[in-house]
Amino acid sequence: MLSPRASRLRDWALFAAAASVPAICVGVLGLRALANEADGARREVALGLSTASAGLSRALDQETDSAAAALAALPIDDAPEAAAVALAGIAPPFAAPVLLAPDRSVLLPPQAALPPAPAPEGCAALARAAAGPDAEARAGARRDFLARCAEARSPAGRWLWPVLALDAAADRAVGVDQPAVAAWLEAHAAGLSEAERKATALEVDAALSGEPRERARAALAAPRPERDALVAELRRGGLDAALRAPPDARGLVSWRAGASAGTLRALPDGRSAGFVIHAGSLAGWLRGGARPVPPDVRADVLAGAAAAGADGRAPIATELGGAPAALLPIAPELAVRLSPADPAAVARHAARGKRLLVSVGAAATALALGLAALLFARMRAARRSSELRTDFVAAVSHELRTPIASVRMLSELLEEGRLAPEEHREVFDALGRESRRLGETVERLLGFSRMMAGRAATERAPARVADAVAASIDTFEERNPEMPRVERDLDPAAEASIDAGQIRLAVDNLLGNALKYAPRAAPYRVRVARERGGVAIAVEDRGPGIARRDQRRIFEPFERADDRLSRAVSGSGIGLSLVRHVARAHGGSARVESEPGRGAAFTLWIPGPKEQTP
Repeated sequence: MLSPRASRLRDWALFAAAASVPAICVGVLGLRALANEADGARREVALGLSTASAGLSRALDQETDSAAAALAALPIDDAPEAAAVALAGIAPPFAAPVLLAPDRSVLLPPQAALPPAPAPEGCAALARAAAGPDAEARAGARRDFLARCAEARSPAGRWLWPVLALDAAADRAVGVDQPAVAAWLEAHAAGLSEAERKATALEVDAALSGEPRERARAALAAPRPERDALVAELRRGGLDAALRAPPDARGLVSWRAGASAGTLRALPDGRSAGFVIHAGSLAGWLRGGARPVPPDVRADVLAGAAAAGADGRAPIATELGGAPAALLPIAPELAVRLSPADPAAVARHAARGKRLLVSVGAAATALALGLAALLFARMRAARRSSELRTDFVAAVSHELRTPIASVRMLSELLEEGRLAPEEHREVFDALGRESRRLGETVERLLGFSRMMAGRAATERAPARVADAVAASIDTFEERNPEMPRVERDLDPAAEASIDAGQIRLAVDNLLGNALKYAPRAAPYRVRVARERGGVAIAVEDRGPGIARRDQRRIFEPFERADDRLSRAVSGSGIGLSLVRHVARAHGGSARVESEPGRGAAFTLWIPGPKEQTP
């Protein structure tokens, strides 16, 4: 048999389990749903990236094949300027046109600092005379060439002016203006090939001095981002090896090596023309508006180690910041990485799903706890009500059985004639007392039943409250002659519209309650006084008192203070409930003021005649 404390702990444990199971189920299902949703979002993003990658790959292949076919059929003019126009017209938008001299130096892209300008007529003859055997003629031709032919180039595309100028500067007898040489190099250094730069740098150290030499060195050392990057990629990309490979049926040589890819066509004069795909050309194309990539997809060009390890043109799935990405290889060390324009979108979607799950879980948990608490409260109330009703039936049975047993025993004694005549009077008095006690108990039960059902009739009339209270005290003292006299403090002027019978019933119950719980704490004190525009009837005892936590519920039906004294005292648990019903029937209230060990004061307050409702 469990103790009351163990029973309560068991009930709370069952309640916690009942409340936790739905919340746990909702949480598990929510986590599964959230994981599936996040996986679905990632799959959707990955599918979009795969589609975009496949479209980009098709666009690259189609544009490259079309440009290669156009290159195979393109007539290339001898002039680099005309070749530039022709190649620019057939090069794919993601590739740069390129024209190589026979020595593999880059003729296109052309010099960026100055637009190409034709050299004056006669510069070619002056250049040949400057290299002739006659020293005097050679010196005159050189002076004329340096004065007139600053833009002249050889048939192979090499600049001629710096060669003759530095050669003349080395010959101190000629007297070349060194600052003019430095100024020319500053203006034309961007158009010099890598080999020209190296050779010119050696000649500058030998021919110039002072400030002109420092200016020339700085001009030759200045970076040429686009042109130098293209040349470097062509060299790293295995261009020389590609040009040594046999051409295809169209006379084209294609390569994919290093960080570049492209197609070249060998020309009869030893030059090579075509187009090359490198990091710069790809990046410029992908930044433009004509790229075949959706706006919600970001395209980044990777070169070097970041793109290494990709063979073929198939996209490779990868990760970027926890979000899917696709890597489209262009060359062994050149690739395009496609990723969501907002890489944190998937993470935000997952975070939003988590917040939603937390909200739903919290709401579900609160709902489950609320429903479980409601069911738990009802279960405990039903159990307590059942226990109280059982105690009530037992108490009522005890209260009825005692007077009935007394009446039966005394009646049998009289019937059998076993009493002396002088004892008859005492027996008759006892029969009267027990009958009245039985009647009072039954009347109290009937009154409680009528009040609980709302069928109790209250017949109020203006009267002095002290008279009804005094009559109830007289009855109590007559019924309990062994108890000390009740202390009375009754205001005869306190009047109200009352049902005298119900007032007596309420005072009887309060005095009977004091007798049960404080039989040795007499005398009791009953007070009737005007209070707050009405009349207050107070019954005070000097008993053990009532704990504050029990003061509200003892006015409920079948409720009793939960301590050893209450369990040791017989009673039905309806007395104080009757008192409260009487107070409410008169439009008033019932209260108790008590502290453990200092007695209790039960007060029944009834409004005055002007405040009562008819």
